[in-house]
Amino acid sequence: MNMEKPTICRYCGSPVVYTSNAEIYGKEYGTGKCYLCRNCRAFVGVHPGTDTPLGTLANAELREWRKEAHFWFDRIWKKPTRITTRYNAYGYLARKMGLPREETHIGMFEIEQCKKVIEFSKEKMQRSGVTI
Repeated sequence: MNMEKPTICRYCGSPVVYTSNAEIYGKEYGTGKCYLCRNCRAFVGVHPGTDTPLGTLANAELREWRKEAHFWFDRIWKKPTRITTRYNAYGYLARKMGLPREETHIGMFEIEQCKKVIEFSKEKMQRSGVTI
C-alpha cells in the first residue's frame, strides 16, 4: 500500500501540514506525527518511523465510522472473541468487499465501506457462534 501524502484538504480545500499530533490531542501519541488541515481539523496519522499516511484524510464523522468498523472487525481476530487469525480476517474482508488485499484497510475506507465492514463482521461473528 503506497498512500499519497495529502497536501490539500479533501473537505475544505485548505493546505494540509505534516505536524505533531499534539496539535490534535494536546500531547504526542503513538508516532507523534500526522497530516492535519488546520482549517477544518481533518487529519490522518502516519506509520511509525515514516511520513507515510495510515490512510486517507478523515473528518470527525468519518473517523467515528472507522473506529466503529475497527471495533467490530477487530473482534474477529483479537481476543477474547477471536474467530480466526488477523491474516485470514483481512482475506475474508477483502473477498467480501471485492477488493484486493492490499487495498483492504479501514483507514482507506469511506463511510459506506465502513458500514459494510460492520455488517460483514457481525455476520461472521454470528455464523461463528459469537454473541454480539
